[in-house]
Amino acid sequence: MAKKVDQAAGLRKKEVFRVVGPEGKPLQERSDEALMLEHGRGSEEAFAELVRRHQKGVLNYLYRMVHNRHIAEELTQEVFLALVRSAQRYEPRAKFTTYLYRIASNVASKEWMRSRRRLRPFSLSSPWGRRKGAQGDFSTLEAHLEDERASVLAAFQRGEISEAVNAALKRLPEHQREAFVLRRFKEMSYEEIAEITDAPVGTAKSRVVRAERALRPLLEKFREYV
Repeated sequence: MAKKVDQAAGLRKKEVFRVVGPEGKPLQERSDEALMLEHGRGSEEAFAELVRRHQKGVLNYLYRMVHNRHIAEELTQEVFLALVRSAQRYEPRAKFTTYLYRIASNVASKEWMRSRRRLRPFSLSSPWGRRKGAQGDFSTLEAHLEDERASVLAAFQRGEISEAVNAALKRLPEHQREAFVLRRFKEMSYEEIAEITDAPVGTAKSRVVRAERALRPLLEKFREYV
């Protein structure tokens, strides 16, 4: 019985030490906008929660923009540093994600300009599964599948499709690539895309349509997967 009492006391202590905002609501339950405002007042915990929620999404977006994992990781850090610098000026006039991806869009545009100057080659490494060698030695096989041959085939399909998508995206003009990724990978509205890219809504729609038209013949082989 004494052991159960001690365990219960421990659980109560954990509940007491949950990170909460000024209104007593756990940070994990607060909106992005509320967290950003609290970060502007100096809360490192609020910023850490924003990073936890959005770091992966920003990284994936930037990877689609620059096609290089290492550069995308560096740019992701740059995005969140910019978020820190702007925290005290932040006003929730739009969705936080729109605000965040506008910063990411600006960072990507700067990287495009830098890459033109240094002619850095693009990487077509896949974020879903990487091949070690030309013979198809995959590092991310599905461990829970009992059939190893099925695992290898599944990993091959994911890797091949991802490489095909990345190679096709590389052939798009930058403004079309950005609009397409925001629409199809981030599932944003045309209004949000327009605000992020600083373009009219009609232009955002047109860029997505043109991107899809250009990608269709390039990805015809993978139509059932894409």
